[in-house]
Amino acid sequence: MQPSVAKALPKLQIPADATAPAFEELSPDLRYRLLQRRKVRSQLFDAVCVAISLSLFSPVVVPQLNAALDSAISQARGLNRAAVFISPDFAAPVQQEEEIAGYKVTSGYGLRDTAGLPTGASADHKGVDLATPEGTQLKAIGAPGTKVKVRCWQDPDGGGWVAEIEPDSFPDLRFQALHLSPGSCRTGVHDAGSEIAKTGSSGIGAPHLDWRQRDRATGKHQHPQKAYLLWALTGRAPNANLTRIDSLRNAIITQESAGAHAVVNPDSGALGLGQVMPENLGGTGNGWDFEALGRDLTPEQFLADPEAQTQIINHRLSKIHDEQIAAGKSEDEAIRRTAAAWYSGQAEKADDATPQTYGGGSYPSIKDYADEVLNRVHQLRLKQLDR
Repeated sequence: MQPSVAKALPKLQIPADATAPAFEELSPDLRYRLLQRRKVRSQLFDAVCVAISLSLFSPVVVPQLNAALDSAISQARGLNRAAVFISPDFAAPVQQEEEIAGYKVTSGYGLRDTAGLPTGASADHKGVDLATPEGTQLKAIGAPGTKVKVRCWQDPDGGGWVAEIEPDSFPDLRFQALHLSPGSCRTGVHDAGSEIAKTGSSGIGAPHLDWRQRDRATGKHQHPQKAYLLWALTGRAPNANLTRIDSLRNAIITQESAGAHAVVNPDSGALGLGQVMPENLGGTGNGWDFEALGRDLTPEQFLADPEAQTQIINHRLSKIHDEQIAAGKSEDEAIRRTAAAWYSGQAEKADDATPQTYGGGSYPSIKDYADEVLNRVHQLRLKQLDR
């Protein structure tokens, strides 16, 4: 069992980097509430515009001006509605020091200072570097049911093993992944979402991924965009399950620790942001830490590294959530069952209303915990869509 630290539920905090979910992700209830709210705003917007136009132009009838005003109102309403359903980060360029799928960007695109970099590193960087551990999977980018062409080759100028990736879904783009693990790259035509390679340390430098984006027709390098890199690391479109896991993680962290990364539960010894039980970190070469990071962490190292905690939580929640969706559960039920598994280790107890105790402490029932996590996820999504 993994009890919550906070018995009184803390105030919901919305992370600054939270990403708005796609409309189709939302439950029917949330869709209805959102559309009703948009309808009211749209009516108010129309009323204001009409009032302004009447006050300004009522003395004179100018058909062309009225038509232009109608068009402007229509466009403004359309843009307002469309904007809330599109992730603002989808086309954003990857920047140094930010995190992509839990991995830190250690070197950005373009000119850079090579001091401290391995001999042979380019001053004009054509991609972005991520601190991925050896063996991190890369997935074929593309819409479900489409194909992705992959060609593997070895770069003699320091790039090591390279995967050249051409998705049918994006006919104008070509992607390259450098420094791959030898023997892991799979030349051929693959289904979108399937594994095509693993990151490594071939070529120059320690284990990492050098990710590049190019115009397929001209071969010209482009500043890599977050969407495609996220897709390659997760196997999912950025506005699909990735956003769900972000919301789910933030809901659980808020409930478990209120965002305190160094907190330890006095009853159970659970650790950090998500209140991970120490035994889940495992021993040497196993446990949640090794699965997510490819390395072992002591409890002390875990508590001191909120970035590593976030990666581990993301990895574990994604695995549980994917299992629930694959089993045919609805999105809301998958969230509840994932929360139940996180809290108790047993997804099937999501409706267990028995109060929980641990080490002398009293805690919510598994059902109450799962329901509250779902409620927090809904609040996060509505607040993001309402901005």
